Amino acid sequence: MDVNMNAAVTFGELLQKNPRASAFYDRCTPEQRQAILLQLGQMNSQSQLRAFVDNLPSASL
Repeated sequence: MDVNMNAAVTFGELLQKNPRASAFYDRCTPEQRQAILLQLGQMNSQSQLRAFVDNLPSASL
């Protein structure tokens, strides 16, 4: 649980630093947001999470 919470907090911080990813996330439906958040548990490092956020605007949901 701690790891997932940490990933969620880091995800939020990275979104704030990336205007394109943040704008994309803001336009997502609740179901799309849930699908994105469920993927956070698969991230093994902060660099992997950063790449995930950076590529979020090009993701197919």
